[in-house]
Amino acid sequence: MTKIMESLKVFSAYFLFHLVSVAAVRHARNLVWAQTPNLKLGVSRIVGIEGDPTVWVPSGNVQVRHISAPHHGWQFKALGFNYATQTLYWSEATNKKIQGLRLNGTTETETLFTGTSSVVEGIVVDWTSNNVYWTDGLYDWIMMATLNSPVQGYKIIVRDGLSGPSGIAVYPQKGYLFWTDSGAYSKIEISDLFGQNRRVIVDTDIEHPRGITIDFADDMLYWVDSKKDTIECAGFNGNNRRVVAHQSGTIFFSIAVYDKYVFVTEQLQGHLRVYDKNQLQHNEINYQLGYVPDGIIMYDDNMQLGNSSACDIMGCQQFCINDPLVGPMCRCGEKYLLEDDGKSCLVERGFTMPSHMYGIGEAICQYPVNLPDMSLTNVSLESQCFKRGRRGHYGLAYNVREQELFYTENVTNSIGRINLDVEHGETIIKGVGDVQAMVLDWITGNLFWTDLTYNHISMARSDGMYQSVVISGLDQPLGIAVHPGRGQLFWSEQNETRQIYVASMDGSNKRVLVRENETGMPNHLYMDFKRDRLYWADSGLYAVKYVDLVTGEILTEYENIAQMSTFFGISLYNDYVIWTDKDYIKNGIHAARLDKQEKVRGILHPHSGLASQLITFDQKTQPNFTSPCANNGFCEHTCLPTSNESYICTCAVGYTLEDNLRSCSSSVKSDNFIITVDSYQKQIYQINIETEEVAAIPVDYPYKPVAIDIHPITKQLYWTDNKYGAIVTSSLYGNDKVFRKLPNDSVSDGIAVDHINQLLFYTCTRFDVIVVMSLSNTGLYRTIIDDSLDEPRDIIVHPEEGRIYWTDWGVDAKIETASMSGGNRSLVHRCENGTWPNALALDIDAMNLYWVDAKTEVICRLNLQTMVKKIIYTEARAHFFGLFLLDGYLYVTDWFRKHMTRINIGDNEDGKTLEQFGPSSFARLNGITGYRKSSTRQGFSKCLQSTCSNLCLPVSASDYTCACADEGKNAAIPCREINEIDVIVNQGSNSAQSHIQNERDGAPALTIGLSVVGVIAVIVTVFFGVYIYNKRFRQSNIQHDRLVEDNARVDTFYRITFPDAGAKDEPDFDSGIENPSFHCSTENVRSGGSNIVRYSPM
Repeated sequence: MTKIMESLKVFSAYFLFHLVSVAAVRHARNLVWAQTPNLKLGVSRIVGIEGDPTVWVPSGNVQVRHISAPHHGWQFKALGFNYATQTLYWSEATNKKIQGLRLNGTTETETLFTGTSSVVEGIVVDWTSNNVYWTDGLYDWIMMATLNSPVQGYKIIVRDGLSGPSGIAVYPQKGYLFWTDSGAYSKIEISDLFGQNRRVIVDTDIEHPRGITIDFADDMLYWVDSKKDTIECAGFNGNNRRVVAHQSGTIFFSIAVYDKYVFVTEQLQGHLRVYDKNQLQHNEINYQLGYVPDGIIMYDDNMQLGNSSACDIMGCQQFCINDPLVGPMCRCGEKYLLEDDGKSCLVERGFTMPSHMYGIGEAICQYPVNLPDMSLTNVSLESQCFKRGRRGHYGLAYNVREQELFYTENVTNSIGRINLDVEHGETIIKGVGDVQAMVLDWITGNLFWTDLTYNHISMARSDGMYQSVVISGLDQPLGIAVHPGRGQLFWSEQNETRQIYVASMDGSNKRVLVRENETGMPNHLYMDFKRDRLYWADSGLYAVKYVDLVTGEILTEYENIAQMSTFFGISLYNDYVIWTDKDYIKNGIHAARLDKQEKVRGILHPHSGLASQLITFDQKTQPNFTSPCANNGFCEHTCLPTSNESYICTCAVGYTLEDNLRSCSSSVKSDNFIITVDSYQKQIYQINIETEEVAAIPVDYPYKPVAIDIHPITKQLYWTDNKYGAIVTSSLYGNDKVFRKLPNDSVSDGIAVDHINQLLFYTCTRFDVIVVMSLSNTGLYRTIIDDSLDEPRDIIVHPEEGRIYWTDWGVDAKIETASMSGGNRSLVHRCENGTWPNALALDIDAMNLYWVDAKTEVICRLNLQTMVKKIIYTEARAHFFGLFLLDGYLYVTDWFRKHMTRINIGDNEDGKTLEQFGPSSFARLNGITGYRKSSTRQGFSKCLQSTCSNLCLPVSASDYTCACADEGKNAAIPCREINEIDVIVNQGSNSAQSHIQNERDGAPALTIGLSVVGVIAVIVTVFFGVYIYNKRFRQSNIQHDRLVEDNARVDTFYRITFPDAGAKDEPDFDSGIENPSFHCSTENVRSGGSNIVRYSPM
C-alpha cells in the first residue's frame, strides 16, 4: 500500500508539471467526456483521450487533453459533435445554454440556444442535415436547432408523454431518433428525425435509463440503467436485448461505443469504465477521475459517415431534414410555417406555446415557458407585454386548441377575447363587476368567472352568448378552476370563510373542499389533471398547497416563509412552480424548482401594475376528456356537466327548457308588455307587465341593439344596431332582417316609429343628423336635420301634431322639437352645461315631456303648455338611459342596474321612488318600448290623400309636405310631385350631405338652382367641418358615449428590476462566454495496480 501511495504522489506531481504547457483537445480521434469537481474546488472540464482505443486501452498509455471552463460555477453536462465542421457541442448547466467550439485552437464559442434547464443530459448532431438535438429533463421535452441555416431556428419536436428524458442518439441514414426516458414511466422510444411517428421499443425491466448510443457496425443500441446498475443493448426494435455488464454500487450516466469497447461514465466513484461488449461482465479497465463525470462521446469520423451535401443544395431557410425515404425536405421552427415554395418560413400568427401569461392590470404579459432559465437580456415589460391600455386586465382564461385568450377589462366592466382572427381583441361580455379570475371548460366551451362585486360565479358561452349566474350569495370569491372530466367547478372565498369549495358545473352539489383551518388566505387555483390535484396559492401561509381529489389529503407543495412570498397567481409546469406576487416589493412573476425546493428566479416590476392571475398556455394543461357534453349534449343553448357521466341543458335568460330537456323556447305575449334591449347579452327581451316574467324575442343573430320602438298596429319591432351598422326589424315571434343598412361608422342611439303616418325617425350621433324613412319603402329616406346638432341621442314623435322631439347631450345640451319635415325647429329646454339628457317620453294628453339625465342623475318633467319644469326623482350613482311611458308608469333603464325600474307618475309624483320591475338577470339594458292594445292611440294620417311620389311628411295637425328622398330622382319612382298643402311652414336648411330635391309651391328644389360645383363645395365643406369638430369633441366626451368601442392603445414605458442588491435571483458569477479562456493540459498515464488509474488533475 505504501508503494502505491508513493507512485500516486509521483503521478500527481508529473501531471501538475505539464499542466501549463500543452494544447487543448484537438480535432482528431478522441474519447471525450465532461466532468465536474465534486467539491467545487476546481473548474468543470471537457477531457479527451486522443488516439485509437484499440491501441491505448490494451496498453493503458493515454494522452489526455482538456478544455477547462472559464469560471468555477460552470458545469459541462452533455456532449455532441459534428466531425465535418470540427465542432464540439455541450450543454452548460449553470448558464443554461447549448454551445459549441471549433477544435482548431480557437477559444471563441458559439451559443446555439439560451434558456435550457440545468438538466440537459443528452445532445446529438445529425451530421447529414446539420441539426442538433437535445433532451431537457426538467421541461420534459426534446428540442432541435439548426447549425448553419440562414435563419437560426429551434423547435420543440417532442413535448408530450415525457417525464425525464435523458440520453439521445441519431441514425440519420435510417431516419431514426432514439431517446431514453427515466421518469415515472421509464422507457426507450424511437421517432423520425422530426419527432413524429413515435413508438416505444423498450419499456419492460427498465428502471432509470440514462445515456444511449448506437453501434453503427452492428446496428445495435447500447444504454445504461443507473438504478439497475446495468449496461444493456438491443436491436432497433427492442429485439435481441441482453445485458452487457452489471455492477452493483454504481451510478452509470453516459455511454459511448467504439469497436469492441463500451465506455461508460460512473458518478458514484467518479470512474471512466471500459468494457468489452462481446464478453459478459468483462471490465477492461477503470480510470478514477477525481471528478464526477457526465456525458461521453467517441469523437471520430467513422461515427459520422456520409455528408450534408443533399441538404446543402436545398437552400432551406431554417431546417433541412434528410429523410432516407423521401430525401431532403425543408421544415420550420417554432412560430413559423412553411411557405408554398417549400423552403421559406413565414411567421405564424397566434400565441407562443407553451408560455406563461399573467395580467398586471395595465397590460397582459407573456414569457416563454422556460422563464426560470431564459436569458433576461433586453427583457422589459414593454417587450413582454401586450394590450397596454391600462384597462384592468387581471383575470385570464384560454382555449389552447382555438388559440384564444380571454381577458378581463375591469375599467370597462367587460370580458374580451383575442384569437387569430381578431388581432387586437374584441369585447364579448359586458356588465360584469370586479372580475379577478376566469377559467374555460374547453370541452364544452363554457367560460366561468368569479365576480367580487356581485359575489357570484357567472358563466357564458365562449362567444359571450347565454350569460347566466351559476352560484350566488358567495363570500368574496376569487380563484376558480374546472375539471371537465369530473364535471366539477372549484373556487376560493376570501372574506370570512377563507375556504375552497367544489360544486357541479350547474352550481348544484356545493360543498366545502378545504376548510379554513387548512388555509391562510387562499387565492388563485391550479388544476393538475394528471395527478388529480387542486393547488392553491396561499398568501397567508406563504405556501403553495394542494388537495388530492381522490384521497382528500392536503399537503404543502412549496413554501417560502423565509422570504414571506405572498403567493397570488399560480401555475405548475413539470418540475417548476410559477407564481405571481402583488406585494409592493415583490410585485412580479417568480419561479422555483420543486425537486430542490428552491427559488430560481424573480422578475419584478414594483412600480408597474399588480401581478395577478397566471396561466400556462399549453396543450398539456387542457387534456382531452370524455365528456357527457360531447356535441353540446344536443342542448340548444348550454350543456353543463354535473358529473363525469351526467349533464343538464340550460337555457339563456328569457327562454324555457322544453319537455325534451334539450330545446329552449320563448313564450312571447301578444299584449300588455314592455320591450327592452340588452346590448351586452345581445338579446331583446319582453317583460310581462302583469307577471314580470321575461321572454326573449327569438332572433337569429347576436345583435347589439341600442334603441328600440314598436309599431303598435303590426307589432313589428325596429331597433338600431351599431355593431352591424343597421336598423333591424322583427316580429315579436322572430324572423329578423335588416331594414336599412346605415352608412359606415354610423352610431344611432335613437329611433321612433310613427304608426299613424307610417314613418320611422332615427338619430345618428356619428354624423350629427336626424333621418326619416318610409316604413313601406326602405329606399325612401331623407336627412331632415343636419345643422346645429352636436350629439343627438333619443327621439320621439307626436303623430297627431306632425312633430318630433329629440335630446342632444353635446356641449350645448338641450331638448329640441321640429316638424316631421325638419322645419319649424325650436328649443324646448336648455340643459345645464355638461349634463347628459338621454331618453324622452311624452304624455300627449297632459302634454308633459319627461326625460332622464345620466349626468345629474335625475328624472325630469316639463309641461309643454306652461313650460314649468320639475325634477320628479333623483338618485346618486345612476346612469339613466332608456325611458318609456305606459299607463301611468315611467319605465327606466339604468346602466348601473341589472334590472329595469319604474315609477308611478299618477296624481301625486312627490315622494315616489323607483321600484324594481322584472328580475335582476340583465347586463346592460338600453332602449325601452312597450305595448298595450287598449292604450294604443288611434289617428287619421293627413298623408292618406296625398299624391306624393316619395315622402309625405306631416308638418302640423292638418298639413303636410311632399319631400324627395336623399337619393334624388329614382328611376322607378320619379320625384316630380308639387306641394299640395294649403299652408307651407318655412322649413330649415337643406341637407348638405344629400342631393335633395325639395318641392314647395310648385317650385323646383333649391338644389336644382345650385350649380354642380356649388353643391360639391357645400358637401365637402360641411362634411369636413362636421368630421373635424365631431372628432375633437368626441375625444373629450367619450365618457358618456360608452356605446362606441374605444380601441385606442396607450403605450407606456415599463421597467423591470431585480430584487435588492445582494439578493439577486441570478447567479453571482459571469454568465457570458463570448471569448472564454481555456486552460489545457496533456499527460501520459499508465494503468496502475488493481486495474485502476487514479487521475487527479487538481
